[in-house]
Formats: sequence, C-alpha cells, structure tokens
Amino acid sequence: MTTSSLTSAAHEAPPLGATAIETVFEALLQDIVRGTYPAGARLPAERELARILGASRPTLREALRRLGEWQLVEPRRGSGVVVRPLRDWSIEVLPAYLRYGKPAPGAPSVARMLLDLLELRRAFFSDVIRLVAPRMKAAHTSTMPARAALARAWAARHNPALFPREDFAVIRAIVETAQFVPAIWMLNRLSRVYLEIAETVAGSAKIPEDYLDAHSRLLDALDRGDGDTAVTIISDYMERHDRGFVQTLEAFA
Repeated sequence: MTTSSLTSAAHEAPPLGATAIETVFEALLQDIVRGTYPAGARLPAERELARILGASRPTLREALRRLGEWQLVEPRRGSGVVVRPLRDWSIEVLPAYLRYGKPAPGAPSVARMLLDLLELRRAFFSDVIRLVAPRMKAAHTSTMPARAALARAWAARHNPALFPREDFAVIRAIVETAQFVPAIWMLNRLSRVYLEIAETVAGSAKIPEDYLDAHSRLLDALDRGDGDTAVTIISDYMERHDRGFVQTLEAFA
C-alpha cells in the first residue's frame, strides 16, 4: 500500500473556509471512496498518518472519529483503524462517491449509483405522500406552507443553486404540516445529502414545464385527503423529470 495518493489528496486545495479537521477528513474520505484503502485495509499508524497528512494527532483523531460516524472505518484491537466494507457505509458517503467519480474496483459506477438514487427517491417520496394524505385530511390541516415553498421553488427554477433547496422545502412542508415526526427526522438526515448531490448534478436535468401545475394538483389532492391521486401525480411527475437524466446515464452505467 502506497501513501502517494494520500499525500496528493492532502495537498489539494481545500474548500474555502475549510478547517484543518475538514481538510484531513476529506483527504481520507477521498482515498477510501476511490479504493486507495479498500475494504479490510488497515490505515497507517496514527503517527505516520499524521505525518503524511501534515496534521496534528488530535486533528487526525477527530477526522477518524467522523469517518467512523459514517461507518467508513472502525478501530480493531491489534489491527489499528480498518476500512469497513461498502455495504456498511452510511448514506452520508454518497455525495463524495459521486463527487470523486472513481469508485473502488468492483464497486458500482457513479452512473449506476445515480440511477439507483433516482429510483429510491421516487419510492420514498411516493410512500411519504401516501402516508401523510390521511393524516392531513383527519387533522384538517392546510397545504399553504407547502404552496408558499412551491411558489419560491418555481421562482427559482432557473437558479441551479437555489431551486433544489426550495424544491426540497415543498416535501418538507407537507411532512411538517402532517406532523409526521419520524419522516421529519428522516428528512433532516437526508437534507444535506440530497442538497449536496443536487449541487453535484446541477444542470443535468431540465425542470419539466409542468412543475408548478403538477405540484399544485398534488397539493389539491392532499387538501382532499386523496392519497391515491396524490401518489399518482407525484410519481408521474418524478418519472418525467428523471427520464431524460436516466437516458443520459444509462449509456455509462
């Protein structure tokens, strides 16, 4: 196992305002995702790794702790810090997997991961809509917060940096209005991942012209408590939204 990749990663220009911990974390994250350190590999001893990365040992320990939170590495008695299998990683790793674009040998391609992500998004959002519809009808709740978010999203449709945030706010407003707390917490967990991925692929998929109309009809259905119609509307919309993107990616999957 060589250290050249780690040294190169450590010397790449870090994001503006990045702390020393963030810079070391990102360097290690990059090498694990790219397979420089594959599953089962042991990272260099702490003193050596700190020297390679030009970091203090407390900084390195904190970076390793964060990698452990994402289930990328784990300390093992007698073996040091070991890289965990891809199947153990947390969803938080996904933006880095897409960002670096060179997954480890045998791991799914970036295009395959994006295709799978789109399928997962469609299934998740459809299930959430199906679950919240009866709650909203029973509580006589209003979709006005979601409509306000929808208006902001439509106004930002030509702004790749802002639109994903406002678009995500629509589904969040629906869930909050229904007081579906576990789903709110799940969205909290997914929001950073979702938005970071949206920034990575910004401009790759055109927003359908019927975005406003489709989502308005979705909210109308929720106001009536008509979950079946609401699910049909959001599913059809997302399939149209994803179709062009999928056609582009399938050639590389």
